[in-house]
Amino acid sequence: MDAELMATLDSIASKDGVQGVLIADDMGLCLGARGIAKPAASAFVASIANTALELSDRGETEDKSQYPTIHIEYEHHKLIIRNEGAFTLAIFT
Repeated sequence: MDAELMATLDSIASKDGVQGVLIADDMGLCLGARGIAKPAASAFVASIANTALELSDRGETEDKSQYPTIHIEYEHHKLIIRNEGAFTLAIFT
């Protein structure tokens, strides 16, 4: 799985407009980071995703299409965070 995860990170990071990508497990441990994404941010990213899920009316859902997607805009960057159950993905554009 490690090689597959790294290949997925590299694939996402190589897309046009992507400046960084981070994957964290459900406890906030960084599983991998590329580009401007800092591994130290993984716990914050996971916390944002988990809090957004708790705020939604979906609560504990098994349907991954029901997980919220969070968009954060900065002056020069955008951050998209998506919880996928066992892991959280953050893409910096």
